[in-house]
Amino acid sequence: MQTSIRAIGRQWLTVVAVLMAIAVNALSNFFPPAGQNIGQVSNTTFANVLITPEGYAFAIWGLIYIGLIAFSVYQALPAKRDNAAIARSAQWLIGACFLQMVWVYAFLLSQFWLSVILMLGIVGCLVMGYLSTRTLKPTRAHRWLVQAPISVYFGWITVAAVVNVSSALLISLPADWATLSTGSVGLTVLMMVISGAIAATIALKYEDGSYPAVAVWALSAIANRQANIVPIAFVGIGLSIGLGLIILRLKTKRIMGTPTAS
Repeated sequence: MQTSIRAIGRQWLTVVAVLMAIAVNALSNFFPPAGQNIGQVSNTTFANVLITPEGYAFAIWGLIYIGLIAFSVYQALPAKRDNAAIARSAQWLIGACFLQMVWVYAFLLSQFWLSVILMLGIVGCLVMGYLSTRTLKPTRAHRWLVQAPISVYFGWITVAAVVNVSSALLISLPADWATLSTGSVGLTVLMMVISGAIAATIALKYEDGSYPAVAVWALSAIANRQANIVPIAFVGIGLSIGLGLIILRLKTKRIMGTPTAS
């Protein structure tokens, strides 16, 4: 009985955490505490951070939130109450959502290094949540309502963490060092290649097409924003094509009926 009550509490807390994260994000856009929302801060204070994607890329938050709502509703079903893998992923998602809420206001109040620490905490929660989803039997419901939502959220947060660190360096370092670290074409290309390599590794190891799809979205948006900087645009397009081929291979493998882990 006590275990059942605890499980029901976790299910409802997951729903509340997701809805609160969405509400806080919306409120911060309509009523930013320092007069600028996250997009405006990115386009003004951090306009020189070369790895920042084009503005339209942030529309992915709509897909992320739809996925998280679907996950929270699915895990709240009585039949899923005692599913250990879903329970673990829900617990880590709760942590990620609450850290994200604090991150929003840390970033908007110019506490940029605090925002980096919080962002790394979100990444850590999503790593654990992601690994928990990979232990599930790959049914259609688990694939679309558990694995994909966490994977897309994790993929975007990985990109956001890189941008967040670059932004904090721009503010904190002396002007010449900041230009070298955040405005360097070579370093930006290196970070893009590392991001692409991580996406490819996760895609192939876990046979997961959702995570690299987010990387394609982000890398192509970076290439679009920096279209006049040939190395960045070339690498962004090249990595996007490469990851796209991996996704196509995974989808083809699934269609042909080969067992997959996602």
